[in-house]
Amino acid sequence: MIGRISGVVDYISEDHIIIDVGGVGYIVYVTQITISNSPKLGEKISLFTELIVKEDSLTLYGFIDSIERDWFNLLQSVQGV
Repeated sequence: MIGRISGVVDYISEDHIIIDVGGVGYIVYVTQITISNSPKLGEKISLFTELIVKEDSLTLYGFIDSIERDWFNLLQSVQGV
């Protein structure tokens, strides 16, 4: 599991950012709250993360604080969400 990611903001989109960590760009899906609180391009960032593993994908979600991540995990535990 990946619990936290730190690096430099390389790209910002509507629903994800790319974080450069040692020359590797990680796509991290984030909320609008996280995007609005994120540093600008080229600046350092550190996010709490949750890795969701499915049959056909690995998806990394990032959160500005642990409370937002905890809520995400709570929603994931609800059947049908």
